[in-house]
Amino acid sequence: MALFKQQKLKKEIPPLLNPPLVETIFELRWNLKRDQETQRLRDVSYPIMCGRLYERLKKDFPLIEDLPSTQAHPEATPFVVRHRLRKQKDAWPVLQIGPGIITINETKGYSWSAFQALILRVVEAIIELYPAADFPLNFVKSEIRYINGIPFSSNQEHPLAFLQDKLHMKLELDEDLFAGGIVGEKPLDAGLNFVYPLSRPVGNLLMAVNLGEVDGKSAFLVQNLVQSFGETAPQDKAGLEAWLSDAHDMATHVFYTLCKGNLMAKFCEAPHA
Repeated sequence: MALFKQQKLKKEIPPLLNPPLVETIFELRWNLKRDQETQRLRDVSYPIMCGRLYERLKKDFPLIEDLPSTQAHPEATPFVVRHRLRKQKDAWPVLQIGPGIITINETKGYSWSAFQALILRVVEAIIELYPAADFPLNFVKSEIRYINGIPFSSNQEHPLAFLQDKLHMKLELDEDLFAGGIVGEKPLDAGLNFVYPLSRPVGNLLMAVNLGEVDGKSAFLVQNLVQSFGETAPQDKAGLEAWLSDAHDMATHVFYTLCKGNLMAKFCEAPHA
């Protein structure tokens, strides 16, 4: 039985004039070939894929940056990004590629339609450019992650009360823990992690809530992540398009469920000048 009724995922979503988004990340991985002598994993398309992908996308992403991981041999860093493509220095979105992996990262300029279109464009290029005659292209992981920063005043608010009242997460500790006044009742740090199975898309839903900082100010970093592995990962553009739609619906559902009420009202207000 599905975890959520479909009609709940399709409810009307208000526009966010003051969104808390810190970063959105799409990640795709493909299978690597194992060398029979060294047992190392090798991407048969790397580094040629990187050059060809750059040629395909250089009109919109003309700047290419080498990451520190390029100092190591590619076979020593499977599934680690090694190159970054941008429109210009410090510009977003960012494309990152390495042996068996590509990520697309976006921040404040995020819109779902543009982000989805870029993902499909990049993955279509990978499918067309991959040397499948040498080794079959097999996607083994598809993942989309949203990181939101929820402002939190550590001086004025109790972390557990904030989780309960603002993010609808109730956590209680036995009062005996604080008996005698040796253990302070207000935690200095807080973090929660949950993993749930998903039926649409087939895979996992991960949620993480941790105290941290955004722009130098205290905040709860709220992540929700949808991922599919192995045979459940999409294998072509049409499959990826359907997967992205379902994953986005689920991520949106989680965000609006956790932040409904006072937080959502703030996110719908225009930012103060």
